[in-house]
Amino acid sequence: MNLGLAQAFTVKKYSESWKSKMGYSYSVYRSDPAKTTAAGFGKVAHLPCIFDSRPGYHRLASRYLIDRGLGTWDPVTRARSKRKPPGEQSMLNYAHWLANFLEWAEIRQVDLLRCEYVLHVHGRYQSEMLLGTWSRDGEPLSAQTINLRVQQACDYLTWLGDKGYRSSFDIPIVERTIKIGSATSSTAHEGRQVSARKGKVRRNKKRLRMPTDEQLRAWLDRVYAQYGKTQGLRCETVLLSAMRREEVACLRVDTLPEDPRSWHINNLDAPYKEQRVLIDIKFGTKGESYGKNHGDKIGPERSIWIPLELAERLHSYRLNERVKALRIHISKAKSLVDKRKRIAECVHLFLHEETGKRLTARSLYDAWTGVELPFAGWSPHLGRDWWACSVLLRELKRHERISSLMPDVSAALLESSAMSIIRLQIQPQLGHAHESTSMIYLGWVGDMFGTSLAIQYEESLDEDE
Repeated sequence: MNLGLAQAFTVKKYSESWKSKMGYSYSVYRSDPAKTTAAGFGKVAHLPCIFDSRPGYHRLASRYLIDRGLGTWDPVTRARSKRKPPGEQSMLNYAHWLANFLEWAEIRQVDLLRCEYVLHVHGRYQSEMLLGTWSRDGEPLSAQTINLRVQQACDYLTWLGDKGYRSSFDIPIVERTIKIGSATSSTAHEGRQVSARKGKVRRNKKRLRMPTDEQLRAWLDRVYAQYGKTQGLRCETVLLSAMRREEVACLRVDTLPEDPRSWHINNLDAPYKEQRVLIDIKFGTKGESYGKNHGDKIGPERSIWIPLELAERLHSYRLNERVKALRIHISKAKSLVDKRKRIAECVHLFLHEETGKRLTARSLYDAWTGVELPFAGWSPHLGRDWWACSVLLRELKRHERISSLMPDVSAALLESSAMSIIRLQIQPQLGHAHESTSMIYLGWVGDMFGTSLAIQYEESLDEDE
């Protein structure tokens, strides 16, 4: 079976090999689904595989990815029960992290059937990434990158032991408590005990940096000037809705109901600036996959609020700029059949102004970062954080007399109010599965008010779920 599957990977769909100075190269491949299915491997047609430095199909690593991708093995249940398999992007990440470890092991001549955690994986692989001796540019890698790569190496070695290719791989663990509360949880304060790998690289406490209003406006003006109205509007959609860039790219022409009279507006009696419209998104959302539609992943559905002002601008774009772009796309049809096909396939809201084709998440990132930034590192992900911080600050300012209270009372009230806003507004909008992911905003508001908050949450911020 493995030989036939290797032969089916005749089309290099995605490869991001890491080439060392010694010329080694491990690559991640994805097959042409049609060819792989025709070869009799349709069940794994969506999964990546790894080719080694020969180059040749890496049998064990690719078999591991199949077991992970089909949910027949995972590091938690260890095949004692079947779990829902990871999504396609997760599997692609697993493949790249594992390929990096396999290449390191080959160059360092480490036998993976006999290596140990303390001596080799932690003592050498992790240490070399931390020192920068195993990195593309010779610089130390981030704690997050190191931890993800090492965890995947440990998972693979554990799998090898479970499958009988080597003796069991022992990983020292430590018990930690993380906060898992959500907008619907009444026991968020209790936390949950989890097992974490001992020896993980500790991340520095992340402190959010946000642009000033003047910096933000100037940056956005540059995006509009260089990349046009459509890309500018997409960037503003991130800022005003906190959607991920993939979610923005996957917005459909009817995500916002086409008839404004059917819009669900939160409070018609409120000032115009405070009115919001409810929409449902499911294409490109993070989490479990429920299939695909027009090339987009169908993920967990969630309802989010967008400002009425943004809804009206999206509606205006849909009636004007999008119609012009669609006409350009249709005008290139070579037949009536082709014309109908193009119309049927144009389901996305945002279309390229010159070609009429859908705009990808990558193009949003390129437009966002393709102009002078307010500061280094300003990204669409930070744009989501900007929305969260703006909401948190606005809502807290509604609470009167906070600054006039006694310092100890003020801190307690501020933290309580902030936690309620995070759980009830910010967490559902962002689609964060765990409360600990949103705790960074509590640290930010503490900085803004000059108050130390959420000491009890700090350790949760250092743990990867």
